[in-house]
Amino acid sequence: MRVWHYVVAAGFWIALSATLAGAEFWETEPYTAWSPSQVEDLLTDSPWSRQVSIRTQITEGLAERVGGLSGGLVGAGVGSRGGVGSGGGGVAGCGAGNIGGGTFLAPPGRLRLTVRWASALPVRQAAVRRTQLATDWSPAGEPTGIESYYRIAVAGIPGALVAGVTSLNELLEATRLRVGNRGERPAVDILLGYEESLLIIEAYFSRVDPIVVVDREVEFVIQLGPARIRRTFDLDEMTLNGRLAL
Repeated sequence: MRVWHYVVAAGFWIALSATLAGAEFWETEPYTAWSPSQVEDLLTDSPWSRQVSIRTQITEGLAERVGGLSGGLVGAGVGSRGGVGSGGGGVAGCGAGNIGGGTFLAPPGRLRLTVRWASALPVRQAAVRRTQLATDWSPAGEPTGIESYYRIAVAGIPGALVAGVTSLNELLEATRLRVGNRGERPAVDILLGYEESLLIIEAYFSRVDPIVVVDREVEFVIQLGPARIRRTFDLDEMTLNGRLAL
């Protein structure tokens, strides 16, 4: 009988070790212990952050002529979230934008962007950890709970890619989220900012009629001038401690 107990206990610990060995770091380690490489992996190549490659016509000549976005536009918002900003400003070209000269622009050919589920708890934790590692400073409070809106961000955008966009309303109308077989949802707001000297666009979507695992997948779509960006996310993979994390 004693031998049998030893066999059962050994089997339990072997199974537990195998489970932990297959778990990802965001399941097994507190975010405050994540390494710089783990943070970047989660923000660029994880179930919540996927890269997309698009064909671009940006040239060196255009890079020299297009400076970036007008100062009043960045950080402004439009839409139905409750008066985030008046919007209406356009994307500036020709020189005097906030980004500066054209050295940040990708060479002609294909451009790689990151589409990121910014409202997901692991992504918010990674953003806080990146700030900790870069500045040795922690924002007040820890990222917890569920946000009021789904936020999906497109990062790594050169200013020239959106030089033909005339307003935030245009971006808002060109942004959609397809949820499984339940059809498309429009974005309710758009915010613009910067991440590592490149433009980042955040789209907000309502949490009314929440997304669930049985929807299987969601597809984010946004039109940036001539470039159409599409990225599908697998909901089965976007879980934290057994629960969907969006």
